[in-house]
Amino acid sequence: MPFRLVNAPYFFSKLMAQVLENCDTFAVPYLDDIAIYSKNWEDHLKHDDEVLKRIGNAQLTIKPSKCKFAQNHTKYLGHIVGGGVRSPAEAKIKAVMDFPTPKTKTQIRAFLGLAGYYAHYVKNFSLIAAPLTQSLKGKIKKEGVNWTQDCSRAFTELKNRLTEIPVLHAPDYNREFIVQTDASDLGIGVVLSQRNDKREEHPVLFLSKKFTDAQRKYFTTEKECAAIIYAIKKLRYYLDGQQSTTETDHNPLEWLNSNAGTNQRLMRWSLAPPKGLLKRRAD
Repeated sequence: MPFRLVNAPYFFSKLMAQVLENCDTFAVPYLDDIAIYSKNWEDHLKHDDEVLKRIGNAQLTIKPSKCKFAQNHTKYLGHIVGGGVRSPAEAKIKAVMDFPTPKTKTQIRAFLGLAGYYAHYVKNFSLIAAPLTQSLKGKIKKEGVNWTQDCSRAFTELKNRLTEIPVLHAPDYNREFIVQTDASDLGIGVVLSQRNDKREEHPVLFLSKKFTDAQRKYFTTEKECAAIIYAIKKLRYYLDGQQSTTETDHNPLEWLNSNAGTNQRLMRWSLAPPKGLLKRRAD
C-alpha cells in the first residue's frame, strides 16, 4: 500500500477486519498489529494456525523478527497485557518521568497528552491535573505559563502515581461490577472494580472529570448525583445487562428514586439510569 495516503490506515484496518472475520474471540487487530489470546496452550496453537493461514490466504506477509509467540505477557499499544491484567509499558513511564518541567502551554499539553494516555490507571487523574489544565486557559495558545506551587505539586503527583506501576484487571462479565463514585468541589471520581473468588476487590479502570464553572455551583446532592450519572453513561458498555452495585459516600440515590421534588435537574437525572441496569445501594 502506498505511503502518505490519508485514507490508507482506514482501508488497511478494513482489510484486516475482513481477513480476521469471525476471529474476534481470540484475535484483535490494530492496523498491522495482531494480538492473539487463548485460555490454554492447545487452543493457542489452533488460534495461531488459523490467523497465520488467513494471512497467507490474503497474500499478506509478516516479518518473523517482529513476531512474538507463546508469551505470558506482551507489549501492545503501550500496555503490558497478559494473565488477565494490564499495566503501562515501562518505556512510556520512563518518558513521563524524564519529562522536564514545562515552561510553555505547548509543553504542558505535551505532558498531559503523554500522561493522559494512562489516565485510566490513575485514580482522580483529572482532579490531580486540574492546576495544569487551569494554566492552559487564555486566548494565546503558545505563551509562557505562570508555574505555581500547585502546578508543581500536580506535575510531581502525576509522575509518582504512574511510577507505582498501577495494575488494572480485565473485566469478567460473569461477575458483579462495583461502581464507586465520589464528588468534590473540584470534580468527579469513579472506580469500576470487581471481586475475585477470595472476595478481594480489584480495579478495572478509573475515571475522573473536572467540574465546569457552572457545575461547581451545584449543591452537594446535585454533585453526587452528577457523579453517578456520569459513571453510568461512561461505563454503559460494561454495565448494560450486567449485575452491578453503585456505592457512594453520600445518599443521592434516595433523591433519584423517589424525592427529586421540584428540582428540574434532579427530576431529569432520575429518568436517566435505565431500569434494571444497576442494583443501587448507598453506603
